[in-house]
Order: sequence, then C-alpha cells, then structure tokens
Amino acid sequence: REHQKINELHTLNDKLIVANEMTQLIETANAPIFGIDTTGNVNEWNQRAEKITGFLKADVMSLNLVENFITDDYKFSVSEIFHKALKGEETANFEFPLFTRSGDRVDVLLNSTTRRGASGQIVGVIGVGQDITELNKVRLEREIERKEAASQIIQTSKLATLGEMSTSVAHELNQP
Repeated sequence: REHQKINELHTLNDKLIVANEMTQLIETANAPIFGIDTTGNVNEWNQRAEKITGFLKADVMSLNLVENFITDDYKFSVSEIFHKALKGEETANFEFPLFTRSGDRVDVLLNSTTRRGASGQIVGVIGVGQDITELNKVRLEREIERKEAASQIIQTSKLATLGEMSTSVAHELNQP
C-alpha cells in the first residue's frame, strides 16, 4: 500500500513537472499566444503578446478579448472564429488586427483551436499567432509601387502615341 502511494506521488510529481514545462513554453514562445474562456474573456496572454501589444498580462486578464482589443471592422469575424473553436472547429491562418496600448494596431495571423479541460470538456480557445504587421506594410508599399509603375508605363505610352501623332500631322502639313 505504501509503495502504491509512492508511485502515485511520483506520477503526480511528473505531471506537475510537465505542466510547469508547458506553462514555461507558452510563456516564452516567440509567437503571441492568446487564450480565452467560454465567455470570451482573456485567460492566457504570453510575453510575446505583451511585447507586440504593449499590454501586460495583468492588464488584460478577465477582459473580453473581442470587445476590448479587436478593431470594430473585425469584431464580428473574430467572434465567429472563436465561436467555431468553442464548438470544436479549428481555424488556420486567420488575419486580424489587435489594438496596442498606444492606440495603434498590430496585424496578427492566428491559428485557433479548442482548449479542453482534464476531462475533455471545452473550456475555451487558444490562439497561436504571428505578428505580420511589417509584412503587411511591405505588401502595401509594393502594391503602391506597382500601381505607380503601371501608371508611368501608361503615361509613357500616351506620350509616345502623342509624339507619333504630332510627327504624322507635321509630315502632312509639310507635304500636303
């Protein structure tokens, strides 16, 4: 009987070590990780999430993620993603903006999954993201450059056509 209790204590100790390692992994991951409970309130916010938003974990815990940190134009779609995850449907590569402490926005590419308790019941949603703010800025700059280059090509073509027409008119005037 004593041997069985010692084994149970070792098993419990092993589980606690794994739980602590998982907590440390989430906390120090190089990706923003957000967690919400079944009501949409934040219950996980790792160091990377703190870094990209400027909000400390203590600032956001128990606040509704969508109501407080998602821009108005994305509130409905983000809510839908979370509702799907609460039904067991995962979503990959969903892009949405978060408010930062300074009032700016940061663009996040998110993968969301259902979070389950020890007995398998759904207890919330966990989202692992990637900050794509700079990538989106580069995309926008390139699109602007592409449009400007296309506009210059059209303008050059118009000028070439105008030059050809003026040469033709001058030729007709000089040699009727």
